[in-house]
Amino acid sequence: MKKTILLLAAAFIACCGFTPADNASQSRRVPVIMYHSVCRTNVGEFVISPDSLRSDFRYLKERGYTAVSMRDIIEYCDGKGDLPLKPVVLTFDDGFYNNLYYVDKLAEEFGMKFSVSVVGAYTQKEKGETKRSPVYSYLSEEEIRQLHTGGRAELCNHTYDMHRTHPRKGVSRKAGESDEDYRAALVADSEKCRAMLEKAIGDRVEVFTYPFGSYGKGTAEIFRSLGYRALLTCKGGVNVFYKGSTEGLNCVMRYNRSGRANTEAFFKKIGV
Repeated sequence: MKKTILLLAAAFIACCGFTPADNASQSRRVPVIMYHSVCRTNVGEFVISPDSLRSDFRYLKERGYTAVSMRDIIEYCDGKGDLPLKPVVLTFDDGFYNNLYYVDKLAEEFGMKFSVSVVGAYTQKEKGETKRSPVYSYLSEEEIRQLHTGGRAELCNHTYDMHRTHPRKGVSRKAGESDEDYRAALVADSEKCRAMLEKAIGDRVEVFTYPFGSYGKGTAEIFRSLGYRALLTCKGGVNVFYKGSTEGLNCVMRYNRSGRANTEAFFKKIGV
């Protein structure tokens, strides 16, 4: 009798094409790391040294992690692509020149992908500047194009000129602002940055990163209506993405990588 039940169960599993392994393969636990500037000076909460970044990349590589892009995550959530068993996303906020000067070279060395969220107004201020410094320069349009051409960097929108705390904090809603005015402000700013980026790289920009992680009522809906597929926050936590489900893309959590912590302490704290 027991043997008969087992045979029937096996037949049912074979007929339906389901195995326990299949179920496990339908989701991925994905830590997303939030870096900012990479510099040999001014190391602190939002600045990490190139040596520490190298140590991070080595740590992840040795433990079997594969750095993927947000586009890879989006395709997986759309049910069109797959992900490695241990994916990680490496994001760099604000569009510092040192993301090209240091990060791209290290990414090439360790076989990593990474995402850079650009503030359009910072890029525009670099127009015509010939002196480039990994300490204080931001990416120019030509350098953004160079990053994209390298094939390792994904470019994301970090607003054109809303990366500030006045008159609103990031893309959060101002007190008393109507729905119409709020939407108009977000559309005008974000589309200006998107147009600049897409002209530079010749590709669609579908990832938006909230400055300071701040947003308000209806913010996500506005950006989704503009065609953004993933919205990056500053909330700490590890994401679980499910194949064929895009719900997790609406609030992608990230861990800030402070330059004050060493590699092992940081990653162990977040369970990596």
